[in-house]
Amino acid sequence: MKTTILCVTILFVIATMSVQAAKLGLASAWLFEENGGKVAKDVVGGHDGDIKGSVEWTDNGKFGGALKFPGKGDSYIRIDHADVFNSDPYTFVAWVKLNAASWQYVVWRNGDVWPEPENVRHLDIWIHQDDYPVFMWHVNGQVGRIDGKTIIADGEWHHIAKVYDGKKVQMFIDGELDGDAPSGGTLDTSDTPIWIGARPGDVAATGLFDDVGFFTKALTEAQVNDVMDNGLEDYAAVEAAGKATTTWGLLKSNR
Repeated sequence: MKTTILCVTILFVIATMSVQAAKLGLASAWLFEENGGKVAKDVVGGHDGDIKGSVEWTDNGKFGGALKFPGKGDSYIRIDHADVFNSDPYTFVAWVKLNAASWQYVVWRNGDVWPEPENVRHLDIWIHQDDYPVFMWHVNGQVGRIDGKTIIADGEWHHIAKVYDGKKVQMFIDGELDGDAPSGGTLDTSDTPIWIGARPGDVAATGLFDDVGFFTKALTEAQVNDVMDNGLEDYAAVEAAGKATTTWGLLKSNR
């Protein structure tokens, strides 16, 4: 009887850890710690990305490893569609260290061809030729846009956060609000994949990416800063989830 109670208690603890494994609605986190191979693992949601072209692994990330993008349109990460990426609201975050270049892409979600057949950009961040970020989205096919004020393609690490709360879109750069605008309504959705580091039509990023994440909540400014400072691993609770799996394995072997 005592053994049964102990087992139930341990399982409850494990279940609690699993529920808490992703904090603040973190649905996907690509930490780029694999250090090789052609797959970028999503340590939270399992939405792994296929690494295309000549993207390279490096250990010079903001938090450990990172991926280096060569500025070629055939070199990017492609993540298959999942309904969670149509979340309303949402927050997308990434650390980038980009070289100055003429037009670059951080994240694109509107199909695998250019020009796109429909205007349904739910998630779209790119770098203007003058090296500042631009956020775009569509509502009933009509475009919304924020042009940032901060130069981020300068060879230094910068944190980008796009926060959409259902009514407005906010641009945070290095934890500070760099622009905002009314969304104009509920953002259009689609069943298209996510591209990280490029879009169709040969517009691509030149530099490093690390700690890319997607939340199903509109983070506050304080939360954006906490994510920026501490890294997504803290919110993914990767270690805790791994310990839960190990504990359950030990429990089964001792029965």
